[in-house]
Amino acid sequence: MQEERIELVRPQMGTSRALTVRRFGKPGQGPKAYFQAALHADELPGVITLHHLEALLKDADAKGDITGEIVIVPFANPIGFTQYVDMKPLGRFEMRSGQNFNRHYPDLSAALIDAVDGKLGQDAEANVALIRTELRRLIKEHRKDVSPLTDLQDLRLTLAELAIDADYVMDLHCDWEAPMHLYISDHNWPDAADLSAQIGSECSLIAEISGDNPFDEAFSRPWVELRRAYGDKFPILMATLATTIELRGDRDVYDDYAIADAANLFKFLQRRGLIAGDPGALPDAKCDASPLAGVDRVMASHGGMVVFAVEAGAKVKAGQQLGYVLDCETGEKTPFSSRTDGVLYSRIGIRLVVPGGYLCSVAGEKPLEGREGQLLLSK
Repeated sequence: MQEERIELVRPQMGTSRALTVRRFGKPGQGPKAYFQAALHADELPGVITLHHLEALLKDADAKGDITGEIVIVPFANPIGFTQYVDMKPLGRFEMRSGQNFNRHYPDLSAALIDAVDGKLGQDAEANVALIRTELRRLIKEHRKDVSPLTDLQDLRLTLAELAIDADYVMDLHCDWEAPMHLYISDHNWPDAADLSAQIGSECSLIAEISGDNPFDEAFSRPWVELRRAYGDKFPILMATLATTIELRGDRDVYDDYAIADAANLFKFLQRRGLIAGDPGALPDAKCDASPLAGVDRVMASHGGMVVFAVEAGAKVKAGQQLGYVLDCETGEKTPFSSRTDGVLYSRIGIRLVVPGGYLCSVAGEKPLEGREGQLLLSK
């Protein structure tokens, strides 16, 4: 294992921030996998999962079993780690700009289409190598175009530079209260079905564009657009599988979960040829893919206290009462439900809401009317 400390732009006099990067295997010797945790800095299940995954990788490295390249950023957001208000960590949005740490990553698609024009051939693997060379060049050129460079922009670009040429990009998050689930490009499905089954995902949400270019889409979308532009003339693989894995809820920071999750990610790497050894039989899938456009995000019609009637992970029916919002001043008690049958895969972690406040999400099998454009919850 090799460890690197990357210094980031100093946010102010007398302060500094850095990213820790741990590398296993040798660059270029096989497929590359990139893992990061806590891009939303108050989402910690991924941090402990990577802690246990690193232990497995160190053991495999000592045995000479690492056959690919594995890059791990155990905590991806030193900016968010320092944001506390009233003893509560606020790691989802940067307080200075109000921007979500997991949005607005560079979209290199148009520049990449121009960069490879006239250079592609009939050898699919040679095309992949060419495209990755151009991606590495373009992300560095993009940095030169950003001036002045804020600490948030520097963080985004540094993470993107680490992941830009990976075969597998795994961004580990969690929800408020939730079962295991993941988000992935519909162009990576059903190729990613083995990942979904291995980690025990109970809801696998697919979309080409979810809104505002989150981290995972920054690496899947260029391949989608290339295939759209040149796929009728040249063989272009969907060479990057990029996903956001939601490791249950934000309070699910337990060794038993994390050890099992790390073991499943290790087995996925074995199955995909980055680590020697037999991963064993693939577990039975707990779900098929669901369209992100089929998710009903249920909102409160008035302020008050939320009382849920069903647990996160439950399979529910359209119109079924999922809980109610109680206004203790007026005595008004308003039930809420979903427009679709499906899995209640996310619910809010607090019990006080405002009018229009988020309550829960139910993933259905078919797109819902009006669900287009901004498919993710927040910017």
